[in-house]
Amino acid sequence: MSQSATELYTSVYHQTRFAFDPERAKVWRALCRYLQTWVDPQAGSLDLGAGYGDFSRFIESGPKWALDLNPDLIPHWAEGVRPLIQGALAPLPIPNGSLGTVFASNFFEHFTTDEGQQILQEARRTLQPGGKLIAVQPNFRLEPHRYFDDYTHKTAYTDAGFAGLLAASGFRVVHSEPRFTPFTMKSRWPKAEWMVSLYLALPYRPLAGQFLVVAEATH
Repeated sequence: MSQSATELYTSVYHQTRFAFDPERAKVWRALCRYLQTWVDPQAGSLDLGAGYGDFSRFIESGPKWALDLNPDLIPHWAEGVRPLIQGALAPLPIPNGSLGTVFASNFFEHFTTDEGQQILQEARRTLQPGGKLIAVQPNFRLEPHRYFDDYTHKTAYTDAGFAGLLAASGFRVVHSEPRFTPFTMKSRWPKAEWMVSLYLALPYRPLAGQFLVVAEATH
């Protein structure tokens, strides 16, 4: 696929499957407050498949990078975020051991397992000792019937299967929540910030279809 065809493909995807919705900001503000526990507020962070840039906007960290193929998304990103408009399989122009956090939401299912391992190894290279990879992924175990409704999904992951991929890629899982958030924000996912915070505080989360995993890079 040529670069121009790839850019058109990603642009159409954002128009059809992932159109901009300002209500997402309320959800992400609460999500980032929850995830901040595992994010070093002083060290740098990278958002893989940044989309509309909500993670970088609301998380507290040092220098922020955002990676996506679609340059049309840059105007949505917060001031000061460093854009990386490139494919995820290309080497990252980030020095070894310079990041505290690499984040990915609904990202790895768009790649084969071999490609996913390649991306994880490059992420591991950029993380400092003790740095964290935080991934939010649709959980095939919870949503098998809807998992491939997104035509760009290539690989089905469960929370246990993804933990295995992390271990094979030089990571140690330090936190896992098999039932984290609903499968999609297009579902009956609450949009009010206080409702999201309340949902995340529940011991059992109804409608959950995605998992959260936090892993530490081993060096």
